Amino acid sequence: MRNFFLETNGIKLHYLEKNINLKPVLILLHGLSANANSFESYINLIQDYRVISVDLRGRGLSDKPNSGYSIKEHALDIIGLMDNLKIDNAIFAGHSFGGLLTIYMAIHFSKRVSKIILIDVAAKMHPNLKEMVTPSATGRLFKRWESYNDYLNEMKKTPFLKGQWSPEIEAFYKADCVETKRGIEPRSKAVHIQQAIEAVLDSNNNWELLISQIKQPTIVINALDTFINDQYIVSKKNATETVNIISNCKLVLVEGNHVTMLFGKGAKQTVAAINKFILN
Repeated sequence: MRNFFLETNGIKLHYLEKNINLKPVLILLHGLSANANSFESYINLIQDYRVISVDLRGRGLSDKPNSGYSIKEHALDIIGLMDNLKIDNAIFAGHSFGGLLTIYMAIHFSKRVSKIILIDVAAKMHPNLKEMVTPSATGRLFKRWESYNDYLNEMKKTPFLKGQWSPEIEAFYKADCVETKRGIEPRSKAVHIQQAIEAVLDSNNNWELLISQIKQPTIVINALDTFINDQYIVSKKNATETVNIISNCKLVLVEGNHVTMLFGKGAKQTVAAINKFILN
């Protein structure tokens, strides 16, 4: 796995890449306030095809402009990345916000998207989605810590992690912060993440209608466990309804919740499902 940067859509975009000479290409799009390293477990497990995990604008090591956090601008960033790398089309896997971005691209840039993998995202999600994700997405973005140890010790206590910790989880959280003269600070800015939240939940985005228009082969991967307060971001019922409105789609259930499914057993089960979907 190697780090790269390129210019696209007026910004510098950072991405991780593995198996650069192999085909097909899988592009991973992370969640709302996450970063490319949230998929480190996937990248470590994938052996037989090229995989690219992108820091979306405003996250990780990518540029953080003051505006441009609409789904359309995110999509144009990715199209620019594909053009730079001379990738005509790719398989896309998106988690949460990245899943909605994948859906948008599958409809608006259909020739560039050959297959899609939707990871814990659905046509209908929890009715209080904004209230559920905003604290976990932006709460840490207002904080500062004296050391990485202080920061990581606090992250280990995050309720939705439920005591789970690993080198991959630590790499994800470390990639989310930077050491400055004032201490350890988040790389992302809450105001940018808030813009992305508002953009994706805009009433003009009819996600159910968009999902019903998907023509690419699709799998929906759904977390078995609750996220916070015994609530699901995407219930099995909502995941099943989504599968039923896509013409060529299957449901896969994996261990973990909306976040922990990206690591440990959930990651192994997900990559096994992705391998079967891509290679068979």
